[in-house]
Amino acid sequence: MKQIFGFALSCLVIVGVNSLQAQTENASKGAKAPAGYTLAKSGLAYKMIRQTKSAQKPAMSDVLTLNLSYALYKGGKGDSVMFDSRKIPQQELMVQLMPSAYAGDLMEGLSMLANGDSASFITRADSFFLKTAGVPKLPPGIKTGDRLVFQVGLTKYATLAQLQAEQAATDSIAKAEEAVNREKYLAENKITEKPSESGLIIQIEQEGTGSKPQTGQKVTVHYTGYLLNGSKFDSSVGRGEPFTFTIGQGQVIKGWDEGVAQLKTGTKAKLIIPSSIGYGAQGAGANIPPFSTLIFEVELLKTE
Repeated sequence: MKQIFGFALSCLVIVGVNSLQAQTENASKGAKAPAGYTLAKSGLAYKMIRQTKSAQKPAMSDVLTLNLSYALYKGGKGDSVMFDSRKIPQQELMVQLMPSAYAGDLMEGLSMLANGDSASFITRADSFFLKTAGVPKLPPGIKTGDRLVFQVGLTKYATLAQLQAEQAATDSIAKAEEAVNREKYLAENKITEKPSESGLIIQIEQEGTGSKPQTGQKVTVHYTGYLLNGSKFDSSVGRGEPFTFTIGQGQVIKGWDEGVAQLKTGTKAKLIIPSSIGYGAQGAGANIPPFSTLIFEVELLKTE
């Protein structure tokens, strides 16, 4: 599942980019361009590193796929890198092009790029963090008057509608593959229990003697989680630490809330949870891919 990111301290915590009316700042008055850069009237310093012959540039609200890093600018000597998108595992950095949040901001620089172009931009650090990123205060080590230098390469861009259509097609294929793989797993393991309306399958392995938990009750469980291919991604048993949560409060995935509520205290069961009531199109961390059916071996230890 692709995400459109805005800019924040980590460059990853804001989804989307707020459109703020550009503020007039006489940023270029009396200013000089750093060596090798050109100074725009807005005050943005820019240097084209690689420039294609294409005259077609992205329009406002288009979604840009970027390679991007930024550093605290120290005149090009010992610039301290704060973020590099190439170090994000299995994730493209996608940013929606929006109107400038202040004169000479990074959005102005991004609008200069065509597919395949790369450039360097220098802009005010305080304005970037407070206005473009929208963080409440400057990060540690950043003070008023500091500048950031961005190294940016534009890989491709598309309209939001095109991106949504592409994602919908990708998701549809992934959902179909999940269903096929789940049916294959059920057949190979001779699992005949019928799924609930949500798609959850509960296979009782040892029936308990206690009562079933009610909404609002705390339960303590031991569990081990697997993907359909048998890969183990988590285990409270392995840690030697049972897990406690409250039924029906959204503290766990829907498949757990539904499944554990059907178990008597002392029951050992296998929960087969489709992604629609698991981690969905996002997956979870590095070990649970998008659209993954999950297998949980669960023992309900205690209800209170």
